[in-house]
Amino acid sequence: MARQKRDEEVFLQHSQRRGEMLHRLVDGIDDGLFIVGNDQQILFANRGVLRFFPSIADPVGRPFLECVRDHRIAEVVANGARSGRRLREELLVSMPGDSMGGERVYSVEAVPLSSNEPAGLDGAVLVILRDETQKHHLEKIRKDFVANASHELRTPLSIIIGYLENLKEGDITDPVEIQRAFTLMKKHGDRLASIVEDLLVISRMESGQTEALRLEVFNFDACAQDVVHRLSPMVANSKSRASFKVDTGEDPSVFGDRFYWDQILFNLVGNAIKENQGGGVKIVVRLRQEPEFSVIEVRDDGVGIPLADLPFVFKRFYRVARHHSQEIKGTGLGLSIVKRAVEAHHGTISVHSKPGVETVFTIRVPRKGS
Repeated sequence: MARQKRDEEVFLQHSQRRGEMLHRLVDGIDDGLFIVGNDQQILFANRGVLRFFPSIADPVGRPFLECVRDHRIAEVVANGARSGRRLREELLVSMPGDSMGGERVYSVEAVPLSSNEPAGLDGAVLVILRDETQKHHLEKIRKDFVANASHELRTPLSIIIGYLENLKEGDITDPVEIQRAFTLMKKHGDRLASIVEDLLVISRMESGQTEALRLEVFNFDACAQDVVHRLSPMVANSKSRASFKVDTGEDPSVFGDRFYWDQILFNLVGNAIKENQGGGVKIVVRLRQEPEFSVIEVRDDGVGIPLADLPFVFKRFYRVARHHSQEIKGTGLGLSIVKRAVEAHHGTISVHSKPGVETVFTIRVPRKGS
């Protein structure tokens, strides 16, 4: 008798521990979980429901609709209970003041519990709420990216193919016009190559390959001078009268991946050249050291960026509208690449501009050991 009692106590303790473990596990899930009885009263709710309905203090024992306050969610649950089948719907829910623009996408799944469930759960429904907003947001970004990339690639391709067809059919016979056609095809071929190269860089960054950055302390002055030298043909072939100054102070060292810093400076300085066609512009690349950060500024005294455009300059394919924008035709990916590369170094980048006065891009990256 004593042994039987002891066995019962051990069994009870094990059951309590399993119950506590299961309770902690369920409460640790980000998804919101309800069990709703056949009378539409809430029999169970985990802590995850607070992410969806912060105002719910103690939902157990209350009507389900009273807590969720959304007839569409309650209807999914009711339909699942009536049909006896697992149902799932995605709903757009208004959330005033939310960081994703005031609307979120919730997945609502209703799982009817079988008739052989423990007493009290017969006819009940397990409700699983999942926030799919970020997934939908990323999917929209992907679709927009593909659409924009397709458009950007199609334009130079169409021009090149058009000239090739004209040459093939003999529509262009004048030697001067033939030379002009080849010049334009070369120009748009170079643009096509530039777009593809930028797309490959962004793809490499977004696929996680930047996790393998080859971090080292390198000479930032030498890096900046190399970039200025590489950009000299752009200056020679443009209408810009650009001058350059590189100021790295007493300590020219930066901790980072030299390849990506070439990309960062090439895009920032190249952007300053392209945006200031037809006038003189002074471009200054300056480095200063703080105890924990290296701070890099790329400053130009050109046309500047309108205030309305500043929040969007790092978006892919975004271009500031200019009266000469048809002549510039950048890929619209340069500043997006810059931002990605800086973030891969655990750094930050900001931009300040006064139209007609100056534009300053400021980058802060950790020093070695910080």
